Amino acid sequence: MKIIKILLLGGTNFIGRNLIEQLLLNKGYELTMFNRGITNADLFPEVNRIQGNRESDDISQILNTEWDYIIDLSCYFPGSLNQIVSNLKHPPKKYIFISTCSVYDNEQCTEILREETTPILKCTEAQKTDESMNTYGNRKAECERVLSRSSFNYTIFRPALVYGKYDSSDRLYYWLHQVKNKATLLLPESGERYFSTTYVHDLVRCIIQQISPNESRRVFNVITTPKTSILQLVNVSKKLLHTRPATQNIDANFLNKNNIAPWMDMPLWLNADYFTYSNEQSINELSFVPTSFEKAIADTIDYFLHLNWPEPSYGISENQRLDLLDKIRSENTV
Repeated sequence: MKIIKILLLGGTNFIGRNLIEQLLLNKGYELTMFNRGITNADLFPEVNRIQGNRESDDISQILNTEWDYIIDLSCYFPGSLNQIVSNLKHPPKKYIFISTCSVYDNEQCTEILREETTPILKCTEAQKTDESMNTYGNRKAECERVLSRSSFNYTIFRPALVYGKYDSSDRLYYWLHQVKNKATLLLPESGERYFSTTYVHDLVRCIIQQISPNESRRVFNVITTPKTSILQLVNVSKKLLHTRPATQNIDANFLNKNNIAPWMDMPLWLNADYFTYSNEQSINELSFVPTSFEKAIADTIDYFLHLNWPEPSYGISENQRLDLLDKIRSENTV
């Protein structure tokens, strides 16, 4: 059996960690990680390692090897990708690039369940090297264009909010922790605004499926649940955790008046319904079968149960939350 050589750019954090655990089950793969050796550096001692910073000349260490497949989990700047595309001596059978649904242009299109043909963001010269989160979507969109202009065979995956085992962002976990531990939950706009989510194991399955030499040069949304909401997440979590917290609605005007920012301060709250994305193309062309929302949340709860429910680092503090609760109750009694 011919050994398949796979290079993973990144690989020891969240998505990559789940991916490598699955790839190691296939003895026909020879895995090599290229990363800085900073995050979880002791993981996967059986995997070949090349240590370096992809934003520097260190990237030259990977350019002369004949890789069968390259899986890019860590590209945030188009210049870095262009360096690989322009200088790789042996083009891989396929370049698998993990992009994001943040590439979609929210000013040009505010439709729900956006498809892969929806316009994506432009990227100025200044934005190409900007390090702020404000240009994250622009830079990822430009990375996609770098691949589309190349001669490489590629597959680009656009996940939405990714969650599951090893997720340290706390964005979805914030609500699991609230449901388990709080007597009253503050639900922005009744928790009814829609958004999309991607369960990490579904994304991993799609990546592994593309370790195949078939011609692609395609882009796919990888979306487990195209339309969910904080309310649905809370209700499913209550059922699974056997808790019955009360809920308190807070309208958008109240949150804005109190300088509570969507998403950053109030996790998963977006004052719109158009951050939703279709998975029809993945279902029809990749035979993608999404995990049910309840199963994915149950698995995620099991993971955090194993960690003994650490305090989330994302979102407003407990003092801020209680202050908001007192204010809204005071307003309701006037």
